[in-house]
Amino acid sequence: MEEESKSKQTFWSIIFAVFFGNFLAVMNTSTVNVAVPAFMAQFSADLPRAQWTVTGFMLVAGAAAPSAGWFGSRFGYKRVYIGALCGFFIFSLLSILSWAIEMLIIFRMLQGICSGILMPTTMTLVYQSIEKSRQAFGLSLWSLSAVLAPAVGPVLAGFLIDLFSWRALFYLNLPIAIAAIVAAIIFLPQTTEGRKTPFDFLGLLYSFGGSILLLTAFAEAGSWGWLNYKTLLIVAVGILLLFLFVRRELAIEFPLLNFSVLSHRRFTYSLFLNAVLSVGLYAGAFLVPIFLQTSLQLSALETGLIMMPGACMMALFTPITGKLYDTVGPVSLIISGIVIMIVGTYMMGSLSIATTSLYVIIWTSVRYIGIALCNMPITNAGMSTIPPQIAGYASALNNWARQCIASLSIALFSALLAYRSSIYMQGGEQAHSASALAAGDVFLYSLIPLILALPITFLLRKS
Repeated sequence: MEEESKSKQTFWSIIFAVFFGNFLAVMNTSTVNVAVPAFMAQFSADLPRAQWTVTGFMLVAGAAAPSAGWFGSRFGYKRVYIGALCGFFIFSLLSILSWAIEMLIIFRMLQGICSGILMPTTMTLVYQSIEKSRQAFGLSLWSLSAVLAPAVGPVLAGFLIDLFSWRALFYLNLPIAIAAIVAAIIFLPQTTEGRKTPFDFLGLLYSFGGSILLLTAFAEAGSWGWLNYKTLLIVAVGILLLFLFVRRELAIEFPLLNFSVLSHRRFTYSLFLNAVLSVGLYAGAFLVPIFLQTSLQLSALETGLIMMPGACMMALFTPITGKLYDTVGPVSLIISGIVIMIVGTYMMGSLSIATTSLYVIIWTSVRYIGIALCNMPITNAGMSTIPPQIAGYASALNNWARQCIASLSIALFSALLAYRSSIYMQGGEQAHSASALAAGDVFLYSLIPLILALPITFLLRKS
């Protein structure tokens, strides 16, 4: 009995320690979404330039994620976690001092490097430090930190922006980072260091270069033209660099990203579904604040309050999903979640200047319930098949794929939003109305990967 009580205490202390770090990493995506119009006003920047504060952060987070497995195996995941938190603290301070949009983008990208290491590291700590029987519940609580951030972040961001300025968002990071560092030092068990192995700098350059070229092409395609030679050339070079990255990682003895984890087929299927889920998640996180502030002319605080109920529903259903996982199984939960997301996304496709705030609250809440039902089951269905000693590489690959797909999809959504807005304006619509109709169109486009994901879900059934 005493041993069981001690096990429970250890479980909750580990979850407490990783909760702060994951919350901090995710919150800095959701809060900055709300601040994009403030950046545009402060620095006289257009939307494609300002949205780099979001997509640049996510891009380098994805590009840095592969290195988390190497750093964790080499130095121990606890040390890497604390180091990434310290970096996040420093770059938040530097973001406060930004005097131009270009400097803010650079400091945000440096933050993104820390974020890209934080997320897979915290996931790995859950799988390495918690007994297998409680891992599904532990992962649902880990996921809760990621869904509470969108619930709390936009409201806090709106309040702070309206009351002070966008710099208050980065002041908010400082006490959270300090609390996370203290909790990690006190509560996390010491993780072992591995043997000295060479770091694959060339692989990192291939990964980063390919990702940033694709992001640039997607972000600028609206102004350059989708079939313009610059767009096609940059896409081709980006794909070539990513191909070289994958080929190199498969060939060298000490890869930055261990693609051998893809030999576990359930993990491979879950990886694809996680990428699809990222598209659905960030479609709402990016489009809704733009629609509310640009088309409906609402303040940052009002935007945060409208987005809060949906994120709260996601936070409510996430631990429920963790409890249902062992009883119902992942497939039923994932199918239910994707179908609910499809319904909510389809209804968001009819946005217009006449759309009410209540309509947005209802259907964003429906979408987030769907996300909560399938987020943890998708991840755990794949990660549970991976041996603990290579869990770090699997979580790094998982986060690399999710972050890269999410950043590319936001860049694509931004380009599509500008393109569809220009078409509606050419048809005689006013700017606010054109932006609203375009946002609805982009929601409808985001249905395509969700529909394609449904048949893949059945492959997660255990043979």
